[in-house]
Amino acid sequence: MKSTLFLLLTSATWIFLSCSPEDRSDEQPFPPSVETLAPLTQGDTITLQGHIKTSPNSRITQRGFRYGDETLRNNILSTDSSDIFTAAIDTLKPGTYHVSAYATNGMGTSYGDTLRFVVE
Repeated sequence: MKSTLFLLLTSATWIFLSCSPEDRSDEQPFPPSVETLAPLTQGDTITLQGHIKTSPNSRITQRGFRYGDETLRNNILSTDSSDIFTAAIDTLKPGTYHVSAYATNGMGTSYGDTLRFVVE
């Protein structure tokens, strides 16, 4: 009886220890990976678009865009909370502008590529 109980406890301990969760202690958080998508034009409104591709092990705290012409630099925050985010601008005068999407998480801020667009 004692040997059966010992064998049962040993087996249960071995099974419990072999089924422990995966060790992820070596994974580190990184800044997000961001992509700038082409702006959309609807009448006088330009809709800027961005895409958060990844944000490993850290929550996104802010999303937005840097935009402007050769002398003007502006920031606009997005109120979206999804991976695809937008912001609308209706105050741009005709000309050539550039835009770069950005996102911030607990590890830092990353920017997407800078795209050029024209307002007519």
